[in-house]
Amino acid sequence: MNNQIILALIVLFPLIGALLNAFVLRKTSVVVVCLTATLAVAIPFILSLILFFGSITAGTPVITELFDWISVPLINGKEFNISFALTADRLSGLFLLVITGVGTLIHLYSGEYMHHEKNPYRFFVYLNLFIVSMLLLVLGSNMLVTFLGWEGVGVCSYLLIGYWYEDTANSMAAIKAFIANRVGDAGFLIAMFFCYMLFKTINYSELASVIAATPQTFFIDHSIEITLIGLCLLLGVAGKSAQIPLYTWLPDAMAGPTPVSALIHAATMVTSGIYLMNRMSFVLVLSPTVMTTIAIIGAATAILSATIGFAQTDIKKVLAYSTCSQLGYMVLACGVGAFQYGVSHVITHAFFKACLFLGAGSVIHAMHHEQDIRKMGGLFKKMPITSITFIIATLAIIGFPGFSGFFSKDAILAAAWSGPFGNPILWFVGWITAGFTAFYMLRLTWLVFFGQSRAEHPEHIHETNFVITIPLIILAVFSALGGLIAIPEVFTGHEDFITRFLSPVLLQAQDILKSSGIHTNHLSHSMEFGLMAASVAIVFVGAIFAVTVYKNGPQGGERFANAFGGFYRLVRDKWRVDKLYNLIIYQPLAHFGKFLFRIIDRKVIDGVVNGIPETLYTGTSVASDAQSGMARNYLKFIYVGVFVFGLILFL
Repeated sequence: MNNQIILALIVLFPLIGALLNAFVLRKTSVVVVCLTATLAVAIPFILSLILFFGSITAGTPVITELFDWISVPLINGKEFNISFALTADRLSGLFLLVITGVGTLIHLYSGEYMHHEKNPYRFFVYLNLFIVSMLLLVLGSNMLVTFLGWEGVGVCSYLLIGYWYEDTANSMAAIKAFIANRVGDAGFLIAMFFCYMLFKTINYSELASVIAATPQTFFIDHSIEITLIGLCLLLGVAGKSAQIPLYTWLPDAMAGPTPVSALIHAATMVTSGIYLMNRMSFVLVLSPTVMTTIAIIGAATAILSATIGFAQTDIKKVLAYSTCSQLGYMVLACGVGAFQYGVSHVITHAFFKACLFLGAGSVIHAMHHEQDIRKMGGLFKKMPITSITFIIATLAIIGFPGFSGFFSKDAILAAAWSGPFGNPILWFVGWITAGFTAFYMLRLTWLVFFGQSRAEHPEHIHETNFVITIPLIILAVFSALGGLIAIPEVFTGHEDFITRFLSPVLLQAQDILKSSGIHTNHLSHSMEFGLMAASVAIVFVGAIFAVTVYKNGPQGGERFANAFGGFYRLVRDKWRVDKLYNLIIYQPLAHFGKFLFRIIDRKVIDGVVNGIPETLYTGTSVASDAQSGMARNYLKFIYVGVFVFGLILFL
């Protein structure tokens, strides 16, 4: 079997799984449906491993053109051709392993979590279709195939978030996510149009070749267009990867089943923006304005989301704002020019955040769907496997030394200080955010697993079965060890793995920066150790402060909240950003829509549509009345007509 066939099968298997469950197996048991859906993702994972450790690692991209998709003749005699082609290189290869690997574990977990549903086939159809869309997104050889997957994950996320559509809150959360993503998608679409107008292609390899052969003066003369392309791409990233100003949909998306949160909002969909920025890195670096804007947006999202996590009491909402914050770190990495470290944090985040969400799901499952952390406590004795895996993932996300998040986050912070577009202010924001992360994650972990139980019936709580705990254990192991891909040179004496591995993909962007005179400021070993020590110190300060405040349960937090009064309520209300959007966007649009309905639609459009037949009816009625069949009436009309005609002639 050649590599082109393997690449096509990777996308085809999840699609077959979705079709089987939708039309053939929908009446079978949840075991059959889950097994089919899981195998439909597990087989592509095995095939992805074959490709990854074969051609991809060897540095040979795998390209397969499935069919000619669009062929349109243009006015100048040329043709606009788009092929439905897939490409697996080192960047997409890493995402392949994350999507199919973590996706397999989440599908397996879902079999137990969703077993009580009446028609579970629908859930697994959506999951498989989501995997198909995400694979198209990262494997597309051109922007249009990527956009097809981009839109597909948006639709599937809408279906999965609103899976319990009979609940109004769930339906509204799904609609909110859908609309926010449509705003971002418009940016991606506009960027695609601008790319074709400026470079006459939207194929990634052709785009790279055109830019490489283009004189520097061209970029200077078209700096406005290039900046617009970058900013429109950033708008697309803000929608999918939940960045300011479009981040508000992600926390509300927790209304969906917990496996949805683990798959879409931890390991795949929300990281698609990071993939896009890496794939288009050679375009983004052409505009320093765009890169600086990306870095600022990432840093601002990271710290704003972290502060909101302080006051949330829903276990999934805390993790949701944590996701926004970690995505901010990834965007910050890309903005300062360290694209590869954004990818390394994508990978480690996929492990520890999926573990955290699935661990939260295990807790919710055992607590009979209770999600308020103030009503938990003491679960370590009741649920040891869930507790240990959750704690490991917590240590990873806060950047505890030795765990995966420590290496990937420290690399981002170092780049924020010394990267091509780095700045000590950006480092400081990331550093403070690291302390905030340690605080709200230790607050969450302590209130859920330690102290006295605050559950109504603690005697009924017990560990979940192996279908749930096995994925947790696997993810916890990778949460601890996944950071090996980003161990810095200061520890090993040679360049870190992720930089070496992605250098063929990011080489052109680096060359453009060098030709522009923009270089990375090399950190001395002592400076690097100093930055590392500072990040470790802030993590310990945040963690110790959280344990000190909440060691006796939620009461300590309540005293903390009372001390800050109105400021705490502002943070608890998510800085009232949703209310602000409602005031300046939703309500004006609603009033404008009502105006259009009352005036334009009802009076103008309906008036024209209804007025034309009414006028015709009146005219024909008059004309028909004139045809009486009586000779004297016809003579009267003739006389009047002659008289009028005569007046016209003489006057």
